[in-house]
Amino acid sequence: MTLEPPLSGACLCGATRYELTAPPLWTAHCHCRSCRKATGAGFASYLGAPEAALHWHGPPRQSHSTSPGTFWDRCGICGSPLAYRAARFPGEVHLHAATLDRAADFRAETQVHMQDHLPWTALADPPPHRMRPEDDAAPVLALIRAAFADMEGRIDPPSSMQRLTEDDIRRQARDGEVWLIGPEPRACVFFTLKPGALYIGKLATAGSARRRGLARRLIDLAARRAQDLGLPELELQSRVELVENHAAFRAMGFAQIGETRHPGFDRTTSLTFRRPAGMSNLNNRT
Repeated sequence: MTLEPPLSGACLCGATRYELTAPPLWTAHCHCRSCRKATGAGFASYLGAPEAALHWHGPPRQSHSTSPGTFWDRCGICGSPLAYRAARFPGEVHLHAATLDRAADFRAETQVHMQDHLPWTALADPPPHRMRPEDDAAPVLALIRAAFADMEGRIDPPSSMQRLTEDDIRRQARDGEVWLIGPEPRACVFFTLKPGALYIGKLATAGSARRRGLARRLIDLAARRAQDLGLPELELQSRVELVENHAAFRAMGFAQIGETRHPGFDRTTSLTFRRPAGMSNLNNRT
């Protein structure tokens, strides 16, 4: 996410303005029918704003409800849409990202309600799709090798990526799950069932596609898959040297729960992280 406070925006006529003095809670494109009808667009783009840090200026806003506990806010002069609110999200206001003064800076971390996606709507990044065991594993292996290459020389022992083969990937797709973003994959992740948790492995993003929220989208997908499978938690491991990855995982709600050593090492080589699968399910935001 490239948006940094303070953030400001306005309606079409400029009479109603707002200022957000805290970082957004999340960002997303929503494809649900309600958001499409409310905005007249193929999908709606939102940033979650903490209500206490959002300041409105101008005439009183118009607000209407389409179902119990939901409210759509519009400018009181020109009627252009500004925000969505719902009783089930206390303390949040979901601002329409296109109303930002710096709308070009907006990046969606994820896309939600993709089951309602209109086929004529062009997307910068398509929804994740599950790899089949018979699919070509070569592009996936190439992506993982390129994404993990900068770890070499930093971590000891070397990454298991060096031993990964196309057969291993096909086996993972058969016995576990492999999810990809893009026909020529720009991001991938492996899911493996463990007692009480869905294990996340080989989370990789192509260098040209970084800082677009693809990894976070795959973590959100992991949360939904864990809930579908009746697993309460997500688990992953990260090498001890990769401190920037630890920070990214903590920002997504993971907490360190353990340390492990590779065979032959008398020091910690990996850290284990877990988080509840039910955290931050953006599919229910709008």
